[in-house]
Amino acid sequence: MMDRVIELLDVWKAYDGVQALRGLNLEVYKGEIFGLLGPNGAGKTTTIKIIVGLLKMDRGSVRVNNFDIFEEPYGYKKFIGYVPESVSLPDYLTLEEFLIYSGKIRGVPNEQIRERMNHYINLFELTDKRRALILSLSRGMRQKIAIAAALIHDPDILILDEPFIGIDPAGQHMIKEIFNERVKDGKTIFISTHMLDTAERLCNRVAIIHNGQNVASGDLKNLQQLSEVGENATLEEVFLKLTEEAKEPIIEETAERKRRGFLGLIGRKI
Repeated sequence: MMDRVIELLDVWKAYDGVQALRGLNLEVYKGEIFGLLGPNGAGKTTTIKIIVGLLKMDRGSVRVNNFDIFEEPYGYKKFIGYVPESVSLPDYLTLEEFLIYSGKIRGVPNEQIRERMNHYINLFELTDKRRALILSLSRGMRQKIAIAAALIHDPDILILDEPFIGIDPAGQHMIKEIFNERVKDGKTIFISTHMLDTAERLCNRVAIIHNGQNVASGDLKNLQQLSEVGENATLEEVFLKLTEEAKEPIIEETAERKRRGFLGLIGRKI
């Protein structure tokens, strides 16, 4: 039986009365590249932010490396590295200074910080930029730096929200190679992406979420059978079929009340 390193059970989350997650269930196993897929607004980023501790769920449970993140909100974080969708780095630091800082706050010994920093700077072909201010670097370079910073403490679980945005093809290839090497060492990669062709080639398993619920999980073969689109169907075809079937008319009462109130306000002012 495979070891679960991330487990979500009946997780709910609402923003101002609008339900983002509706009893989401999810399992991620040790030593796999797991993809979280879904249309815009499906709840992918909300899910990731809950897992890494940036958002509190309304109810449900989440376990990471056997830690209940509600009961033990700090201990599990040493096992994860995280790269958000919108990377925000300190512009006033150089690339090198930021990676050293990232290693120090993670408690990495100085000699290991230097070794790992040099490894990723060379790997991402950023040697000539190591003393450049982050302010002067391109979006793709910043993304690479963020990934290097998330890896500096050699986490068991790497969690990335849209990791390939803004990165050139050569950089994307290198990141995929890093993912595959880490999985060989028993590490886990959890990515959220809209790039379905990439997910199809890269991920061992995926979960497709829609309206805050898990519509389907598994490898491509399992999803092909579940969606009944044929054994030669692409992940994109499976995705479109399953998300179309999961559509339902959901009217958020709170949002509707706000809309009516706003229209009434406009009507009174006109």
